[in-house]
Amino acid sequence: MEDLLIRIHNIINTCWESFSAKVGGGLIEINKEASMQLHFAYLLKNNLDLAIHHADEAIKVELETGINVNGRLREADIIISITKDDKIQKLPIELKCYKTYTSNGSLRGAQDLFRFGIYEDLQLLEAYTNNQDFIQGLQLTMTDSRVFGFPNSTKGKGWGYNTANGNSIINGFDVSIPIAGNPDASITLTKNYQFNWVEINNFYFLKLQGN
Repeated sequence: MEDLLIRIHNIINTCWESFSAKVGGGLIEINKEASMQLHFAYLLKNNLDLAIHHADEAIKVELETGINVNGRLREADIIISITKDDKIQKLPIELKCYKTYTSNGSLRGAQDLFRFGIYEDLQLLEAYTNNQDFIQGLQLTMTDSRVFGFPNSTKGKGWGYNTANGNSIINGFDVSIPIAGNPDASITLTKNYQFNWVEINNFYFLKLQGN
């Protein structure tokens, strides 16, 4: 299974690089998270078969699959279901998309809520691993707003959920900071994360995975 997982991660990375380049190059137009999910899942579905090298291996891409998290049903954006012999492992992927203008043309706000949402995805990914067969997944973010990765300042309580380029989370994260729209906002993480944004023609892409 370990060799198969390495092959799968390599293809996920290639698909994410391709997706980022296509969006940045204007070949794919993304106006909200649903279209991001559709296009990225399409790339995965059409390339993950390359990771299968043996007859006892199988890979399936699932969308919006329900997962129990502390007695509450949550839906992962994408799950890669991996079979090797009689063993099954599930790799979840959570997505976030922030466009400066919404799909109906209005200016979007709530930047602090979006930063919190990235952290909430990381918290969910860690929680998914409490379920049988689930392994640590990935969080993927795209935006056309430079401020999330390259802000002029990270002062202010909303930046307690810091997404700036170069930010590191070492040995976990435990913060409760109310933000607009979510007065009960709090996040607990146990893993390490590194925020490294990639800029392509005024679009910004981030991949996070705990270790």
